[in-house]
Amino acid sequence: MERLPGFQNRLDSAISAVRESAIREAIVLHHDEADGLTSAALTKLALSSLGLSTRLICLDKLYPEVVKDVESGPPRVIAYVDLGSGHIDWVIEANRAKGLILVLDHHDTTSIEDPLLYNLNPELYGFSGEKDASSATVAYFLCKTVDPGLSEYAHLATIGSFELPGETRGLNLIAVKDAKDRGLVRDSGKGNLKIEAKGMNLTRSRASSLLNVLGSVGYYRNGPEMGIEACTTGFGHQTTEVAREFEEERKQANRKMLSTIKKEGLSQKSNIQWFHAHDNYKGMGGKVVGSFCSYLRHRRGVNPVKYLVGMMNISPDIPGWGKLSSPMVKVSGRAPQILTSLIEKGKKPSLSKILPESCSKVGGFGDGHSVAASGVLPVGNEEMFLDEIDRLAA
Repeated sequence: MERLPGFQNRLDSAISAVRESAIREAIVLHHDEADGLTSAALTKLALSSLGLSTRLICLDKLYPEVVKDVESGPPRVIAYVDLGSGHIDWVIEANRAKGLILVLDHHDTTSIEDPLLYNLNPELYGFSGEKDASSATVAYFLCKTVDPGLSEYAHLATIGSFELPGETRGLNLIAVKDAKDRGLVRDSGKGNLKIEAKGMNLTRSRASSLLNVLGSVGYYRNGPEMGIEACTTGFGHQTTEVAREFEEERKQANRKMLSTIKKEGLSQKSNIQWFHAHDNYKGMGGKVVGSFCSYLRHRRGVNPVKYLVGMMNISPDIPGWGKLSSPMVKVSGRAPQILTSLIEKGKKPSLSKILPESCSKVGGFGDGHSVAASGVLPVGNEEMFLDEIDRLAA
């Protein structure tokens, strides 16, 4: 693990910068699924331990309007958690107030030097953001560097990293080892972990799915707040019940979507296959269309070598912040099985390149990983987007 010292040094520098600044206020912008909620909980613990009062804003995507707003006003610590890596340029540009910017993320990023920016992305230190570290693991490392006693929350990193496929490795493995050493988790067979921390007695796969559904399906109904609270106090009966109701709601919406696709088939272009859910997921956060695409990519009837694109209409409301100036469409892209291996071999372009590029051509933006990416664009620009991504996919 010879790459670890470089990453650790950067964490130390970030914490020193916060301690030495006179700033006493922080805003944490975080993603809306299990990795985003666990990493937000951990980041809040770290910043509170540094004496900062912290406000949380949950986002499905990093909207420029929100960035500009939170980075104006008095200088604050602005932490971008499980989002932000793909938009380092905007984040620096919007920093009119000269606050301190922390990015705790594992998505594809660029290396930009700025004295007020601490991009704590393990990819910049030789780790893979798709295999070695989740955002929750990055936030956990921040926590235990601020105060070693905060390693009593190591189990949260194991829940956040559950979304990464394959064997646990890299920084994620260190977090799992810490959690085991403290008796917070134990092996429960089939590669799963049983979490036995304060207020928690469930497998990490179950904890992950409860948080995913609270953050995405419950996005407009206080779900992210309930999920973050559960991270530190445990999953009470009421939280679990609410999550179950949200799960049922999503199942029904997915069934409806599946039967539509069964009846009409996916729409086709030369290199992509796509569907538009329109208002099928009304009242839910944009993450649900990505989860549906992830499920769909394994099903029969999906072309294994074409990029899969799903779209849905999303509300302009951002809970805890306000309203965007116009309604948007969320787009999610996934690579089916054979296409995934072609992308990994460099024979087909990465989704983290072609999807954001296509979004920005039509007035939107996007980011993500090589085989799973997402973005937003203004309502009415869907056709232009599809033509563009089909062209780039060739």
